[in-house]
Amino acid sequence: MLSIERLKVFAAVVEEGSFTAAAARLNATQSGVSQQVAKLEQALGTKLLERGLRGATTTPAGQQLYARSNTLLRDISIVEQGISDLGRGATGSVTLGVMPALTRSILGPVLRRYLTANPNVTIRVIERASSELIDEVVGDGLDAALVPAFDAPPSLRCRLIGPTREVLVDRNGAGAPHMVPVDVRALSPVRMILQSKGNIRRRKVLAYLRSRGVEFEALMDFDSMFGTLEYIQNSDFKTILPAVMVAPEIESGALCVRPLAGEGLTLEVIAVEPARRVPSPILSDLFELLTSSLIAFEKAFQERCRPT
Repeated sequence: MLSIERLKVFAAVVEEGSFTAAAARLNATQSGVSQQVAKLEQALGTKLLERGLRGATTTPAGQQLYARSNTLLRDISIVEQGISDLGRGATGSVTLGVMPALTRSILGPVLRRYLTANPNVTIRVIERASSELIDEVVGDGLDAALVPAFDAPPSLRCRLIGPTREVLVDRNGAGAPHMVPVDVRALSPVRMILQSKGNIRRRKVLAYLRSRGVEFEALMDFDSMFGTLEYIQNSDFKTILPAVMVAPEIESGALCVRPLAGEGLTLEVIAVEPARRVPSPILSDLFELLTSSLIAFEKAFQERCRPT
């Protein structure tokens, strides 16, 4: 019967060209290496190596076995590495709710990075409106959720993930300069798309615009982020979105993205969990990665802003 260990010893002798060199490579004795090869030849019923003063050379049967055993040993190595990888990192599963603003550009890289380091972890991601996610956490439907900052009840434990600037998004080619700050007072009256009534961000955006005297020629409710972007691209409507949501457009200029001048408006992203539960190590590590990724994005965003 073939032995993986004997095949490894045989391959070492072929590659080193001698029993002595193979023994040194394998940290074994020369006699032990010779015995392993002899047992392999006995099991296969054929001579595999010619022994001589200049070392060992393969017979035709030995050449064929070496070629085939190389493939086998490589496959075994891949299996061993894969099983070893499965023993790394954390174990367990979590269900995480995420508001749409974070799923487009920042969440994917963070998940890939985390799951590569922790292959035994299962993460289920649910994307919904923030108010629905909060209700799901309160009702134990989610282990945690990433939502805009709000006045949370004592039943929820909150953790700050980080801020992202809100930006004005307009169609490309409308005459406005990409990534140059805009004074929203100059937009009035404006045709604007916002999320539906009751949404946490909508209330803050409306309060910001009205505090600056912005009047609306038209105000459309649209809860689909991707639908909003398509509508903006093909109409004279504008919207205000978190900068991280439009990271691809900031880079490509496919839409005109402009920071809000002055103090501007910031979306504070928090993670909420049931206060009665022990904090999950999986979620804690994920939140650390999300925080560092959001900080890095905001730094790059500030560097791309152009002076007025």
